[in-house]
Amino acid sequence: MGSVINMYLVRGGAVYAWGFGSLGIFGSILRLDSLSALFSLFCAFVWLAAGIYMHSYMRYEEHVSTFYTYYLITLGATQGIFLAGNFIVLLIFFELMSVTSGEWVTFHHDQEAEQAGSMYHHLSVAAGVFMGLAVILLYASGVVPFVGSPAVNPTRITPFIWAVLLLMGAFGIKAGMFPLHIWLPKAHPVAPTPASALLSGILIKTGAYGLIRTGQLVSWGQADLIPWAGALLVIVGSITMLLGVCLALLQSNAKRLLAYHSVSQMGYIILGIGAALFMKDNGAFGIAGAVFHSLNHALFKSSLFFGVGIIILGTGEADLYKLGGLWKKFPLTGLMMLIAALGITGAPGLNGYISKTLLHHGILEAAETGRPIMVWAERIFTLVGVGTTASFVKLIGLTFFGKQKTAVKFNRGENRALAVAMIMLSVAMLFIGTMPERALSFLVGPATQSCGTVKLGVLEHVHFFEWPAIRGMLLTLLAGFLLFAVGMKTHLFHLQLPYWLSIDWAVRTACRKVREAFK
Repeated sequence: MGSVINMYLVRGGAVYAWGFGSLGIFGSILRLDSLSALFSLFCAFVWLAAGIYMHSYMRYEEHVSTFYTYYLITLGATQGIFLAGNFIVLLIFFELMSVTSGEWVTFHHDQEAEQAGSMYHHLSVAAGVFMGLAVILLYASGVVPFVGSPAVNPTRITPFIWAVLLLMGAFGIKAGMFPLHIWLPKAHPVAPTPASALLSGILIKTGAYGLIRTGQLVSWGQADLIPWAGALLVIVGSITMLLGVCLALLQSNAKRLLAYHSVSQMGYIILGIGAALFMKDNGAFGIAGAVFHSLNHALFKSSLFFGVGIIILGTGEADLYKLGGLWKKFPLTGLMMLIAALGITGAPGLNGYISKTLLHHGILEAAETGRPIMVWAERIFTLVGVGTTASFVKLIGLTFFGKQKTAVKFNRGENRALAVAMIMLSVAMLFIGTMPERALSFLVGPATQSCGTVKLGVLEHVHFFEWPAIRGMLLTLLAGFLLFAVGMKTHLFHLQLPYWLSIDWAVRTACRKVREAFK
């Protein structure tokens, strides 16, 4: 309810700040504008859905009271991040969120959970150190680290550049940005399903939110403080989305497949932010797409995790190649997962189509400048769309329509109380997908405007359901079906790369070398 009231308060571009006006940086401890209100709103909505889901799901777990405690503390910390008025306050809430959500990852206390929790903890500590150093360097550059500053004028450019890079690293860790994404596919599968949904749906969006606020620090490229920042994020975002979807296609575990797709979908968002930085005052499509896709991903990815959790509860199995033919036993779950899968693939009429259309407009405008990086980014964008479709044809097809390869013991039938949370999210997806202009004008448009970009008038003339856009998406979906058929026929999706080719191995090796150097 508070988040809904916040959206009402910031209508018309109003900004509210609370703090101690005579105490410098602490003159703005909390700050509410349209961007923070939107992130706060969808955080509260998905958290509510997770709470409804959790009420039935956690009956089958132990130490439930402990989980509920961390659930509530993490909610408060996450809302604190979205409402922080300066980067010091944001850092405090960021660290609290990392500590309490880390307990979700280690909740089952088995070896796999402890290893995933250790990696999550170490990377969270690194993110906190990066952010703390960034705040110090911002002060050294003559910039007071307020969140949402429309423009800054650093007196020393070198420490300012390092501060921005450190902020990108800190928020990139939480966002699952390449090569700092390695915690994500390890943490999601071992956490209880409600936690997996919140980790993917909301917590990684704190990274996206931080990157957007970092974009504001550099005036969205208009001041040419760091002219290469946009290109850097476009490169990293393109690699993130391509790597994520390729690894997702190779997964047999349903939760791990969704985890790698969180990496890929965050690549879309990072790409949009980078395109907005690159295009400067013409970056409205990029930033609007990034904000919109943050909202949409929270909806469909949380719903997909909820659905997989219902399947695991009912069958005790998460291996896609052992499941199959579950549509008759889990019809409501199957329908809700199908809606979410259509959303994430960008099918017309669902929410993902809207944000991906905006993102494609943004990267297409950047590609029209002729820069090779942007041209290749647009091609990768299309290719990743094909891979995304193939992945979710695999997930939905093998789970609900495929033929069972092995006997599956049904522990319990479909729990329709759990599906209530999925219905809530599906209604929101359908609303956005069928009435995008309302969502754009009331939610995403004001949030984009508060980011400080200009020339937002172009968003008023977007026509989402023009035939060229629909045709392009339908061709992408068709290509995805063909890729799935080829991959299954040739056993391409069974390919297992050696560990020494993984990013995980490279990062662990580098960390070990650093430790040895300081002994």
